Amino acid sequence: MLRNLARPALRATQRRCASTTSVGSEVPLTNLELRWKTLSVQEQGSLAKQLEKAQAGEWSKMTADQKKAAYWVAFGPHGARTPLTGPGHSVKVVAGATAVVAASGALFLWMRAKGGERPATLTKEWQEASNEYARANKINPISGISSEGYKGTGFVSISKN
Repeated sequence: MLRNLARPALRATQRRCASTTSVGSEVPLTNLELRWKTLSVQEQGSLAKQLEKAQAGEWSKMTADQKKAAYWVAFGPHGARTPLTGPGHSVKVVAGATAVVAASGALFLWMRAKGGERPATLTKEWQEASNEYARANKINPISGISSEGYKGTGFVSISKN
């Protein structure tokens, strides 16, 4: 019973869809590369079907425009093959990277200028006192500052105050 009720609605929908599609209209093939983006999806589909029919026959009977259009539809830079980057993209990337590095350098220099005094642990006296403490408490006696014959600088990492 439901099937009988659904049939008229289905037929009306099919008629409506069939009336809105244009079958048989041929799209001109000249300058297809320039016009491809302006074609509607239906025109692109009908063009592809038209070219499939032409390719099904003998290739020697195809015109040069048909061959060019077939190649464009198959391998042209459209759809999924559209390039992700455009002209001048590398210049933008280099300029952006340079700007980020320059901004971070400027921020670093500003922070160093406004940072105030250095911590007391960064003075040479403090680091020499740390060396004496390490020798007195025998810190790292195998290969470090408390080992026999050690000639390194220990905790001293700066040469001036």
